[in-house]
Amino acid sequence: MIFSRPMRLVLAVLLVTAAALRAEVSQLWGFAGEKWTPASRLPDFSFAGYRRGEEPFRIPAASISVTDFGAKGDGRSDDTAAFKSAIKAGAGKVIHVPAGRFLLSDILRIETSNLVLRGAGAGKTIFVFTKSLETILPRPVKNDGGTPTSDWSWGGGLFMIGDSLKRSDNTAGSLTRVSAAAARGANRLMLEKPLFKAGDEVLLVLHDTADKSLLKYLYHDQTGDLSGLNHWQCRQIFRVRAVSGSEITLDRGLRFAVRAEWQPTLEPFRPTVTDVGMEGVTFEFPAQPYAGHFKELGWNPVAIRPSAAHCWLKNLVIRNGDNGPFVEGAAFCTLENIRITADPQRRGKDGNCGHHGITLEAQDCLCTNFVIATQFIHDLTVQSAMGCVFASGQAVNLCMDHHRWASYENLFTDIDAGLGKRLFQSSGGGERGLHTAAGATFWNIRAQTRVPWPKGFGPDAINLIGLPMSDPPILDAQGRWQEDIPPGQLQPANLYSAMLAKRLADSPR
Repeated sequence: MIFSRPMRLVLAVLLVTAAALRAEVSQLWGFAGEKWTPASRLPDFSFAGYRRGEEPFRIPAASISVTDFGAKGDGRSDDTAAFKSAIKAGAGKVIHVPAGRFLLSDILRIETSNLVLRGAGAGKTIFVFTKSLETILPRPVKNDGGTPTSDWSWGGGLFMIGDSLKRSDNTAGSLTRVSAAAARGANRLMLEKPLFKAGDEVLLVLHDTADKSLLKYLYHDQTGDLSGLNHWQCRQIFRVRAVSGSEITLDRGLRFAVRAEWQPTLEPFRPTVTDVGMEGVTFEFPAQPYAGHFKELGWNPVAIRPSAAHCWLKNLVIRNGDNGPFVEGAAFCTLENIRITADPQRRGKDGNCGHHGITLEAQDCLCTNFVIATQFIHDLTVQSAMGCVFASGQAVNLCMDHHRWASYENLFTDIDAGLGKRLFQSSGGGERGLHTAAGATFWNIRAQTRVPWPKGFGPDAINLIGLPMSDPPILDAQGRWQEDIPPGQLQPANLYSAMLAKRLADSPR
């Protein structure tokens, strides 16, 4: 049947109206955030990602090419020296990598800011590493269970962005104590010394007590075994909005309470590496069968290290990797359009093709529009993560691994989990607390399999909204929160995008 243009418009309006009538909203958010406050059990995830989601990637105007330094890309020549020379000369530039197969045989370190390594497109520009990390730089260790393995089994990359330093400089003279308690959700702090001005970026640090009262707070007193978590610290990064005497106003609410017993301090936030991007390349590793858990040799593509912030990975394909990208201790980074795949012969006896797919061990980082087209032991991982977001992705049989170490207030939203038989399957050393602390939020997760509330996973203070659950709903403001909204009908579909849009609309000009 052929409809006239006016009739097609009428039908389109009816379809949109019908969809709106079927839409359901969460009691923690509402239609447009009208039910939400900064002190809500639903955390604020709007600051995740590059430059807090407030601006596009900063792309340098100047450019060079790896071919200027002798790179061939012919699949036969070793181009490692050319890449190292290009990276050394690349600060403040885009380093273009044309189509080709570039053989690389060493770790490539990017430790300067304002550098973009840009390929001709995934599938066109291909990095072929001829040696694994364990071959290049052996790091034999034992895991928490005492099994001999390699430190590269769960971290590091053949490209390293930033270094392992967590502090950018000596903070002597630029650090002050917070002099008064503050509640979670508050955005003002009293300081012993007025060291900061509006516009400064600052880092709040809390230090745990001997009886681990800070960890107990993060877990809402449902901790699991904490014997392996000692001298714990909590951190949150802010921009100073205003200063009045010894009181500062911050650009967002506190994720946790501030108490004198946790010796709260405030210092400048000064990452040493910023605005580094990697775009449009494929990492291709050997298609040999996956050896299995803790037998990985470090065929890992790229890691963003603790000294870095405001960096990005975009339009990457990782093929046959032991692991995918790691974000290790960095902040405000974005991973966008990451596809992880494997050849059929890569599949191991247990059905897995690698260890960790994409890992955020970080603060306020975002991974969006990802595809896990194979199966890893842990497809997506958060560990010691805070305020991180996985959004708008898909997987074959998703595992949302929470790898213990007091991950707190992280979000998984608008994800097609495929078969969904492993949604909450998680690992990590058993003496490192429950898999997640409070605030973990799962929003609009579509899967073919219904699942029960994940027992032994985390405290009751987590949020399950729009998942295919087999248990009846429960809305306990002080306990479990499970809203039985059919995935696909929950609006907004992407909680991160909705929170960011609301914050930007509400921000003072």
